[in-house]
Amino acid sequence: MTTTSPTPTAADDPRIARSRAKVLAAATELLVEAGPRAVTADAICERSGVAKSTLYRHWNSINELLVDMMRTNLPVTSTIDLSAGFEVALRDYVGRAVVALSAPGWVRILSALLELRQHNPEIAQLMQADFDDKMSTMASILELGVAEGRLPAGLTAELVTPTLSGPMVLTALNGEEDRVAEVADFVLGRFLASYPG
Repeated sequence: MTTTSPTPTAADDPRIARSRAKVLAAATELLVEAGPRAVTADAICERSGVAKSTLYRHWNSINELLVDMMRTNLPVTSTIDLSAGFEVALRDYVGRAVVALSAPGWVRILSALLELRQHNPEIAQLMQADFDDKMSTMASILELGVAEGRLPAGLTAELVTPTLSGPMVLTALNGEEDRVAEVADFVLGRFLASYPG
């Protein structure tokens, strides 16, 4: 009786992790530079230096690779701690947006991902799930603000989130990533001053 050893994974073999990272980086660069149509197996392999057979060993299709690329490029968010109170939680939420929007190249990646969403239902679904998670977090923060008497009832995450994040996104899209934190402080300060409690 012969036994076969399990197929090594990226966690087991650093070479696998390196080749995956090269492919994902190449796919991201191509998407940002030239849009979804530029992200082909041939272009990715040429850019990354990874053989096509290796690419298809990691992903069954380019669509699967694109979904993985999307997951890789979405900012990782951990749970907001609500136990410290409304204002601390809101500042933490906005602070995380500042970090994401200030990251070099993030706005270009975001723009490309938004375009890709139009062509790929699975990516649209992933982005919607990420958005829904952020709305749910903001809703919890607003509920805390109401419970503490800091906010009036009836404010929704769908209204407050674009009010706070819109100026930050516009600043980043304008190529002024170094000013995102300043704009966030201004907008958040005005928002909190509107509801003195």
